[in-house]
Amino acid sequence: MIPVKQNSDFHDFISLSCDRVTFIRNFLKKRNIETSLFKTGEKTHIFVRFPQNQYDPTFKTKTVIAHYDRVYGSQGANDNSFAVFVLMEWAEELSKASQPHNIRLIFTDGEEASEGIKSQGAFELAAWFRKLQIDKGDVFVFDCMGRGNTPVLCQTNLPEKVSGLFKQSFSSLEKKGVNILSAASDKWLTLPTAYSDNAGFLAAGIPAITFTMLPSREAENYLKLLMKTKAQNMDEVYKAEYKEDLKQLYPPTWFLINSHRDSLETLTEESEEITRKILERIYTLKSLA
Repeated sequence: MIPVKQNSDFHDFISLSCDRVTFIRNFLKKRNIETSLFKTGEKTHIFVRFPQNQYDPTFKTKTVIAHYDRVYGSQGANDNSFAVFVLMEWAEELSKASQPHNIRLIFTDGEEASEGIKSQGAFELAAWFRKLQIDKGDVFVFDCMGRGNTPVLCQTNLPEKVSGLFKQSFSSLEKKGVNILSAASDKWLTLPTAYSDNAGFLAAGIPAITFTMLPSREAENYLKLLMKTKAQNMDEVYKAEYKEDLKQLYPPTWFLINSHRDSLETLTEESEEITRKILERIYTLKSLA
């Protein structure tokens, strides 16, 4: 398999002129994988359609999500082209599986242009899940996986109002996330992050976790920042972010996001191997429904 950073298809995908919905659908169709579009308002989500015999109702469905939209004028190489492309290649592997994998793969729209959690495409999608009562499985979100060698489970502080049952379900899913990362890498962390595409699902009442990636030095410095400021969430981090003595500890990777600097050159090859190991762990994960 050609490394993503060297793949000419990926170069086309991050082109500023790329019609990403058409690209994703055509990429998968060439590999005999069908897709369906689901629209929520002006947002267009892409569902990957695997054969029905690859689902076993005895076990939970595993929903894997990555947003394909990007800020205008940016290649969005890390946010979120890399994760989407790796998942498209993974879809080809899944489509050939001889055993049920129970994976629901969705490429979502409306993460970058949202104004608040409830305007996220993920929130509208999750609300639809609730309406159709297909909200009982595990939800894994992939965002900004293309830089670094340290996978991160994005830390989430749940509102006090949520039920004890929801907290229990979310805690169980977080433990699965920790097990997945620890099996995929000997170097991983749980940290509050500057983005969290699982927030839309949480707001709709569906437990979901987000994976991201950072270079080890950036992750270590960021951990020092958290310890120094005693910050427990991103609101507290932001209060200290621009103080001169702390600014250098904030992950430079996050300053690239949503800018023209989020380009092919910023991606690192080691992140691909780790991302694929995480996906392999999700593939083998089985929880009774």
